[in-house]
Amino acid sequence: MNRKKYVFSFLLFLFVSTGIQAQTLEQLARENFLAGRYEAAKPQLKRCLKMAPKDSRINFWYGACCIETGETEEAYSYLKYAADHKIQNAYRYLGQYYYLTGNFADAVDALETYLEVASSSDPAYADTQKFLQDVRAKQRFMRRVEKVIFVDSLVIDKASFLAGYHQGSESGKISTYDDYFQKTTGLDCTVFVSEMGNKIYYSCPTDSGTIGLYTSYRMTNEWSKPTALQGLLEQGDSNYPFMLSDGTTFYFSNNNPDGVGGYDIYVTRYNPDTDRFLKPDNAGLPFNSPANDYMMVVDELNGIGWFASDRRQPEDKVCIYTFIWKEGGKEYYDTDQDDINVISRAADIISIEESQTDEDAVRQARQTLLRMSLSNDDAMTAKSSKGEFTFILDDLTDYHRLSDFRCPEAKEAYEEYLAAKDEFSRLEKSLSEWRDKLADATSGQRVRLEDDIRAAEAQYEQIAQELPALERKARNAEKTFLSR
Repeated sequence: MNRKKYVFSFLLFLFVSTGIQAQTLEQLARENFLAGRYEAAKPQLKRCLKMAPKDSRINFWYGACCIETGETEEAYSYLKYAADHKIQNAYRYLGQYYYLTGNFADAVDALETYLEVASSSDPAYADTQKFLQDVRAKQRFMRRVEKVIFVDSLVIDKASFLAGYHQGSESGKISTYDDYFQKTTGLDCTVFVSEMGNKIYYSCPTDSGTIGLYTSYRMTNEWSKPTALQGLLEQGDSNYPFMLSDGTTFYFSNNNPDGVGGYDIYVTRYNPDTDRFLKPDNAGLPFNSPANDYMMVVDELNGIGWFASDRRQPEDKVCIYTFIWKEGGKEYYDTDQDDINVISRAADIISIEESQTDEDAVRQARQTLLRMSLSNDDAMTAKSSKGEFTFILDDLTDYHRLSDFRCPEAKEAYEEYLAAKDEFSRLEKSLSEWRDKLADATSGQRVRLEDDIRAAEAQYEQIAQELPALERKARNAEKTFLSR
């Protein structure tokens, strides 16, 4: 009798202690989840699911944690279970799952369901409304996603984002409104100056309170009265102008509600017969996104383009994307044949590397960018009477001698950069000479020249990759040192 009583008491103790343990773990996981500590909550919730696999709340929390930590595929079954059991916020996260996997129709359905059952006072309600608008816009534009090869991306301070553009002088110049007109308005407006310097396009406030685009041209020693550009979009702010060297193709950005979201890049053509622009076309994906995308600049001579985007960036940062410009023969994804997830990632520019489907084109573009950068450096040095080189530390500080560096590590890195730059120029000259000699070389000479060219090209490519890294290393080390 006593033995039976002992066994019963022991089993009761195990049952109660297990229940307390499970309750304590669930409470801890819930606290972590509500506090946004998803990485910590996820393993705790997974343990809870083993003890209560049919608990719809735990299924929702775990699925939401998977979405928040990037484990998208893992999330689906748990969110679906929670949604089927009427967990309100499960619809919202299920909408995110469908969006991330490129299923926009189901994403719209899930988000609409959340908005139908949720209260407008729900903290996530307004954000979900905005997200639904973004999904619908992307769903519309996903039918025509251009295949674009991206060469590089640079995150830069939004206040000085124009420093991320390096087009040649043949493509004209861009500057801020305040820098060009020597004012201190603080306007987020830009000016494009033609190659000859005799025509400008710029943005500034209109009488109606929006931002509009204007042009003016030089007449001997003075500028014509500014005139508003005709034929552009009537709604929203129009900003960030750029005219191709043909004097006809015109890029600008506008934030009207019919775009993908925020500022979108548009392209149009000027009709000299009517002195108006044709109906602008949205540049589409991947150039535009639900965030702000603007300041398209194209160097036609070198086949390189740039644009700015604040997608996935902090409020004070912007990313400058560099891509290979194709004047004609653009290619687009086929939504009937291509993987929708691949198209969605390309549209969002999730991976620069995934876009680089042509290695030769990428290598040539990088070499072109490096030559342009070195050419700009040489031009700046030639114009400067201050010293040996021009090293831009930030918007306010330039260095012209190695003695300007305060950080020994930064100084050493820039010495390596200068040495590598000299070697790069030497190799470029040698390669040009050897390639010229190939045409008249004998068979024996040709073999030796081809061997030399292959070896030099390999070294040239290696230095081409090292130079930007050395310059960044010097800049980052000096900034870190000065901020201490």
